[in-house]
Amino acid sequence: MTNISNIMGDFIGAVFWSLILCSLIISILGVQKRKPVWLIIGAILAVPLSLYLNMSPLFRYIGLLLPLFQLGASIAIQKKIAWLSWLLLLPIVGITCWLAIVVLTQ
Repeated sequence: MTNISNIMGDFIGAVFWSLILCSLIISILGVQKRKPVWLIIGAILAVPLSLYLNMSPLFRYIGLLLPLFQLGASIAIQKKIAWLSWLLLLPIVGITCWLAIVVLTQ
């Protein structure tokens, strides 16, 4: 029974981190190539991260806002304000890097 739960935990972790990395890569490419649809896809892929962070007392309300930053970056791209879209991606990049460091140093 323990082996199955370990395998499932590893699988869920792999899917979770894959979604986070895909969200970041798609969002960065969306800003770079000025494709707002890519940022919307990145925001959808970031929803599991935001729900996970929402369960933490440290990021209780900020966690739910992360996909909204990506949607804001999409609007900024549509309005041709590239610097603002880069700025709006900083919170999700920063929190993702912080979470990766916390997980890897346990």
